[in-house]
Order: sequence, then structure tokens, then C-alpha cells
Amino acid sequence: MLKESFLIRPMQSSTDLLRIISRFSFPWSTPAKTQAIWETYHQEQEEGVRTIFVIEKQNEILGYGSLLRKSENPTFNRLNIPEVNAIWIDETCRRQGLGKALIQSIENFAFEEGYHKIGIGVGLYRDYGPAQRLYFRLGYIPDGSGITYKGLSTKPGQSYLLDDDLLLWLVKSLIPKKP
Repeated sequence: MLKESFLIRPMQSSTDLLRIISRFSFPWSTPAKTQAIWETYHQEQEEGVRTIFVIEKQNEILGYGSLLRKSENPTFNRLNIPEVNAIWIDETCRRQGLGKALIQSIENFAFEEGYHKIGIGVGLYRDYGPAQRLYFRLGYIPDGSGITYKGLSTKPGQSYLLDDDLLLWLVKSLIPKKP
């Protein structure tokens, strides 16, 4: 765990949006695409579809994640299961408990909103290995509907690109277990 304290809080629209866009530009994306994604996320937050959380330490944003009330997974939508979505922790801050703390904050927020289950999607290639391990340790299990590609169920015998859109979906109960 980080020795210094950190704060997990909802994103404050105008100030945080610019800080996130400038801090988290990725080599696999262009600045224009990054800005477009975050403008969409901001609009979804304004509409109540998404709540974005940031992790901050000493006024520096170290990561973010969100609760997506209308999931990218059709099964979750049908069952009214929100999704932990777009989790990212700065690479220099990983393996310090920030991802776990962020996800647990999102779970608590969802429970306070009245949800009894929550879901998350995880990629299938090596880069997602640490996330896969974390999600299982936090109690997430496969939802039983298999893998999706770009939100659609995969079909046996079909070929799919092994990229960020090929996902295994996991669920977790938010109801506290009785001792």
C-alpha cells in the first residue's frame, strides 16, 4: 500500500477532465481519440449513465475508473447489473493496492445505489494477467455467458481478433455475507 494517503473521489467535471486528458495519453491512441473518449465519459456522467472516480495523491491523479450503469454486456443490461469500467492505474503506481481500493470504492458506491450485483469485463491476453488475478481475488467469478467481442457473444468456429474488445465477463455479489 502507498505510504502516503490517497483520496478516491468522483470526478469533478471541468478541472479533472483536462488533467486526465493531459496525464493519461496512451501510445496506442491519439490525443484526439483520448479527448473524444473522455468527452463521452463526461457526457455520460452528466446524464447519470456513468460515475467516474479518480485516485488522487498530493493533487496528482494516479488513476481512474467508473461505474457504468448501462453495461457494455447485454446480459448485464438485461439483469440490471452495473459494470466496473475503464479502470486504469498509472504504471508507476501499480501493485500498491490502488486498483483494489478503487474497485472496492466503486462496489460500495453501487451497493449504496441499491445494486446487489456488479460486473466487470477483462481482456484475455497477457497484459490483462494482473487484472485477471486481482478480479478473482476480489471475488469476481465468470458470469457463465462466455466471451464477447465488441459486446456480442462469440460463436464456436469463428475467428476473433485478440485485442481489448475480446472479453471474459465476471460478476460479484454485493450483498455482505453473514458470519
